[in-house]
Amino acid sequence: MLHVLVATLERHDLLDELRALAPATTTLLGERGLEAILEILGRSARIDAVVTDAPEVLMEIYHGIPGAMPVYLARADEDAASVLKGLDALLAED
Repeated sequence: MLHVLVATLERHDLLDELRALAPATTTLLGERGLEAILEILGRSARIDAVVTDAPEVLMEIYHGIPGAMPVYLARADEDAASVLKGLDALLAED
């Protein structure tokens, strides 16, 4: 089971779009707002990866969360299927 945090600041519909396409073996959790995103990452050992739409979230995770958490930065014009492919490729690198 893969646990992915969808941490959005702009694309609030991304979570629902990803849930519609993701395999049953993937659990997608959603959070909005930088402080809430960092809080859930700081207290949850179950998050395997993060998908975000905001470069500032990516940078805060790299600077504030110890360890190598895979983070996929979704482009504003990127569809959900492409985001999932990108996430899969990122996780395959580990």
